Order: sequence, then structure tokens, then C-alpha cells
Amino acid sequence: MLLIQPTLALLRGIREMTALRLLRRMHRVTHRMSLVLRPVEKARVLVVAPHMDDDVIGAGGALLLHRELGSEVAVVFCAAGATAEVDAVRKAEAKQAALEMGFAQLDWLNLPDGRMSHFEAQLAEGLARHLREYAPEQIFCPFVSDHHRDHAAVAQGVALAIRAAGWQGEVWCFEVWSPLWPNVAVDISTVEAKKRQMIEIYASQTAGLHYTEGILGLNCYRGLRVNVKHAEAFYVSDAKRFCVLADEMNNV
Repeated sequence: MLLIQPTLALLRGIREMTALRLLRRMHRVTHRMSLVLRPVEKARVLVVAPHMDDDVIGAGGALLLHRELGSEVAVVFCAAGATAEVDAVRKAEAKQAALEMGFAQLDWLNLPDGRMSHFEAQLAEGLARHLREYAPEQIFCPFVSDHHRDHAAVAQGVALAIRAAGWQGEVWCFEVWSPLWPNVAVDISTVEAKKRQMIEIYASQTAGLHYTEGILGLNCYRGLRVNVKHAEAFYVSDAKRFCVLADEMNNV
């Protein structure tokens, strides 16, 4: 027992130092960026969502605006449900949300929920295939430092897929479990009510956690910075810079 406490304290210290090194590296890359209120423009979009609901939670407003403009939006969900029963429920919810959102295409990689960091090669392979076949102009995905193991793994998988496919385009990183350093804000005030409805479609998830109020509260807070009622914040970069950020995460 006497040895356990010092060991746990040492491990906590190592984790904290590792996190601080990551933050310092990423801060050097991002802290001088200005935040620009940018309108959504028509594009061919691929959304890479770790779980069924991350698409509408993180970027639902921007995606609704894309559909209003006539953008073609495809979504690939990386994780299956935790059990066969949960998987069936969540896929039914995702299909209903996709219908309401007007998504052109929906697909799954069906990787294990909560363990995607062990499957980054499979993530990259599946996502590279989507990049080649769908040929998007923009990718929406989690930020590389999102405070969820699966989300961070998906960001790494996207970077690997970009390199494997030789894809060149714009990456829009959204925030779900932790704020990011944004350089773009999108005014979603006109579609905020619809975004609320889309999140609520995932009743199996919102029954236990208040995702809706949490993310819309963040959207309200983000709007303060750019003088609008509700805004989604993104880190937007070209494919090369996104891959550099992913490498920084791996090098810490």
C-alpha cells in the first residue's frame, strides 16, 4: 500500500507533463490565429463521425446550412454500437437523423466502440477508400486533441487516410468533448432550433446525458465572440496543416 500511492502520483505527474507538452506545441501552432466569422459555401462534404450523433452535436448547424445551399453531404460513422441491441437502436436513430438532415450517403466502418485507438490502421484504410470514392472537397472531423479516446483516434485515422489517398482539400475540425482553438466561426442562429431537434433524435443518448443543452450552451458562448446568437467553432486548415497537427499529437 505504501508503494501504490507514490506510483500513482508519479503516473499522474507523467500524464500531466505529457498533456502540457502537447498544449504548448499546439499553442505555438494555433494561438496567433484570428477568429473569422465565415459563411458556409456550397461544397461536396464528407463528415467523419466517431459515433452516431457526433455529426449533429459537433457540426449539425453548419451541415444544415450546407444542405440549404445544396451541398452534397455524406457521413461515415466509425464505431458500431457497444452491443448488437444498442447498435440496432443507434443505427435506426442515425438513419432517421440523416433523412431529416438530407444527407446524400450514410456508411459505417463498424469498429469497436471505446477501443478505436487500437484500430487506427483499419480506420485509415476505410476512410482512404471513402476519400477516393466520394472525392469530397471538405472533410468534417474531430479535432486532434478532443478529450475522448475514440475521437482523437479518428482524427489520427483521418490524417493517415489523407496521406494514403493523396487527398487535397479543406479540413473542418469540430468540437465535442473539449473546446478547440478555433479560427472559423459559423453563425448557426437560423438553424439552432433544427439542430436541437436533430440531436434529440438520438433519444438513446440524450436520455442519460444532457448533450443538447450542453452543446447549444457552448454554441451560445461561441456566438458571444463574433456577436451572433449561436455559432459553431471550427479549426479549419488545408490537408497538409491538419496532418502536421496530427503528427504533433503523436510526437508528444
